Order: sequence, then structure tokens, then C-alpha cells
Amino acid sequence: MKNNFRNIILTILLITILYNCTSYKRTFYEGNGDIEQARMNVISDFAHTYKTPNSYIKERKGKPFTIFRMFDNEITEKFYVFGISPYNNNYISISIKDSLGKVPVSHFPNRYIIKENKLFLWRDNITPLSKEILNVIQEYGVLDSTDVKKVLGLLPDDFEDERLITIDDKLKGVNYYVCKSNINKYKKVKTNIAFGYYKPPKLKCE
Repeated sequence: MKNNFRNIILTILLITILYNCTSYKRTFYEGNGDIEQARMNVISDFAHTYKTPNSYIKERKGKPFTIFRMFDNEITEKFYVFGISPYNNNYISISIKDSLGKVPVSHFPNRYIIKENKLFLWRDNITPLSKEILNVIQEYGVLDSTDVKKVLGLLPDDFEDERLITIDDKLKGVNYYVCKSNINKYKKVKTNIAFGYYKPPKLKCE
């Protein structure tokens, strides 16, 4: 009797876990969607499934990655291809060339969304830089204006720039291949190899 009750409880727990793991997909855009709808599907999947590797959890003193950069790798006749990578530096620098109300000249992001407490940043060629995205990046503690202050002469003469740009070849991101004809159909590749330098997955969109 006790074993039967335990089995029922375990079954209920398993069903609950499986439901929670897939329920986010109920919000996906479907059918022949545009690139922004495909992007939202990809971000939602990543936000619910990505786990910071244990080695980085230890390195970051228990803190998982919360900031991610997104790239439109390629748009073909059949597919949208996106890349998402954890941001492993502790600052994002704004350039003196960038100004509010204008599209950034540098690679500074001008688009964002927060999903599952994760900040996703990307850049397009049409969206003006807003105070809103600067405030969000500031709230996450990574907005850096050192380069602007240098040009404007706002730093002391004895200022020492201790910023370090680190390139971690071991850190893996995720590339998503999304069908244009049905944007809730996709495959993803977890890799640290640059897009275009590995064999892409086969994905039937029909």
C-alpha cells in the first residue's frame, strides 16, 4: 500500500516537472512568422533551458550568468539563425560616438528583453539608443562609460584603466536554426565554434 502511494506521488511529481519544462512553449509564435517573432521564441526557449556550467558557477562564486548577447547569424530563404552567448565580462562600454536618440555607431546594444531574470541584449540598424536600455544595463551593474569620460577629460590625470577584455574560447553559446515557414520548429547547437565553421543540423521545415 505504501509502495503504491509512493509511486503515485512520484508519478504526479514527474508529470508536474514535465509540464513545467514544456509549458513555456505554449506561448510560442507559430506559423510563417517574422524575424522578431522567431527571436522571441528563441529567447523564451533559451531562458527556460540554459544552465550555467558548474565550472563557471564555481569561478563566479555561485553566481549564474544573467546577461546574454544575441546575434543574427544568418537569414536564408528557409531559416533564421540566431546565436546567444553568455556575457562573461563585467562591463559593457558605451562609446563617445554613440548618443541618445540615434542608432549606435559602435557595437553597443540598442535592443533588450528580460526573461526569467535573464537580460538579453542585441543590436539592430534602425533602433535609436534610449535612456531605458542604459538604465537597464546600469541596473545589472555592467554599464561602463570610461571611454566617454576619457574623451571629455572627466578622469583624473593619474587614472589607471584596469579594465580587462577576456576572450573565453571554452565558453559555449547556443545557435538556433529556426524554420521561416513554421517558427516554432527549430534545432539548436550548443557550441564554442564560430557559426559557419561546423556542420549545421538538418532541419525539415515542411
